[in-house]
Amino acid sequence: MESINKSINEFSLDIFKELNSSCENKNIFFSPMSISAALYLLHLGSREDTATQIQKVVRYPDVKKEGFFRRRCATQQRSNEESPGKDVSECGKVSDAHSKFHALLSKLTEDPKGVELQIANGMFAQMNFPFLQQYLECAQALYNAKLQNVDFEKDETRENINSWVESKTQGKIKDLFEKNSLDKRTALVLVNAIYFKGIWSNPFQEVHTKDAPFYVSKDVVKSVPMMYQSQKFNLGAIKELNAQILELPYQLGALSMFILLTNEKFGLQKIEQQLSWNYLAKGMSNMENTKLDVYIPRFRLEESLDLGSHLINMGMVDAFSEAKANLSGISDVPLYVSKIVHKAFVEVNEEGTVAAAATGVQIAPKMAVIPRVFKADHSFLFFIKDNPNDTILFFGKYESP
Repeated sequence: MESINKSINEFSLDIFKELNSSCENKNIFFSPMSISAALYLLHLGSREDTATQIQKVVRYPDVKKEGFFRRRCATQQRSNEESPGKDVSECGKVSDAHSKFHALLSKLTEDPKGVELQIANGMFAQMNFPFLQQYLECAQALYNAKLQNVDFEKDETRENINSWVESKTQGKIKDLFEKNSLDKRTALVLVNAIYFKGIWSNPFQEVHTKDAPFYVSKDVVKSVPMMYQSQKFNLGAIKELNAQILELPYQLGALSMFILLTNEKFGLQKIEQQLSWNYLAKGMSNMENTKLDVYIPRFRLEESLDLGSHLINMGMVDAFSEAKANLSGISDVPLYVSKIVHKAFVEVNEEGTVAAAATGVQIAPKMAVIPRVFKADHSFLFFIKDNPNDTILFFGKYESP
């Protein structure tokens, strides 16, 4: 399963760089886990060049294809309750990537970890559309993607999908699909939602939070509520990036937020394109537990992204082309992806972190001494990682209050 974890972590940095290229000097927040799950659901029904391009984008090119779906159509597909289901191992024969992703999803959500973590996949299919029953059954078996038959000509369908997402993210993600974004031409909507709430192992005391300067640029300084505490934390140095990486664990320590802070106040922009998972992994593997004065802003971010053009830039071209898309593993009727949207929310405060996201697919010098003060008073990167499974769930950049 290590390969699937690493692919998600590498994909996190790939899509961050792509988003950052058009969002310089702006805050960024997204869930690579949510986006990956939606793309894997799409890949399950893709074929030939369309499948190959998706594999490359999600950084899992070494897929062993052991077979394809049998050509079994279902003009009136059954709901999950009516479906006899499909064995995971049998569906995994289509591609071992999907059985590995299934195993990761199970690992992420099976154990109590001192945090709330919910991951849900949904499929909303136009009633009477001739989908391949094998796709519907394997999407359910591998991703627990619960099928609902709907009528996309009715706007209440859009509202119902948005309500499903809102309920799965505890009300944090609202209106994933905007008005008029779904219509009679829509055949299938694949949705992933992820919700996280964690309490710090060592909560910050609100009485210590004070307004402090945050250096956005050489010319712009803004005031932020700066949280503070003095405790022992894990801190590492990444000399290649001239940066420090701090671990802020949540209760029980299974999940943590990591903050990458450059030693130069305006150094983040210089190293963003150099970022790699190997650098981050190296920094996390060489941490020292040391007494630190930690200052980080209290902040809240909410992002809404249309990922289509970004994924095309990354190489996933054919899926969005009406002429080239090959989604014949979903239906014998030609299909293509019209839109992929993603919304994400994070709130970091003295108590801990609340984060949620949803993705919808319509079809330098070495530091000799680690400093005693870690002060995030200039732009930084942060990510929330499941430590036992070594998987990034959320990734962001805090650039400005």
